[in-house]
Amino acid sequence: MKKNIPGILFLLAMPCSVLLYIKVEALSGSEVLGLISAVALYFVVAIVIALVFNKKEL
Repeated sequence: MKKNIPGILFLLAMPCSVLLYIKVEALSGSEVLGLISAVALYFVVAIVIALVFNKKEL
């Protein structure tokens, strides 16, 4: 199960990034800013996965 969690987190990041894009674009009026925020969400998810799941087990 622990092997599946990173994939599940990336799958959950997809609809969240769409919602983030819509919210940021509506609030700021800039499509580019919405796109940057949506892509930044993927980077944050990837960094969190790398930090949490790449620990060596003793």
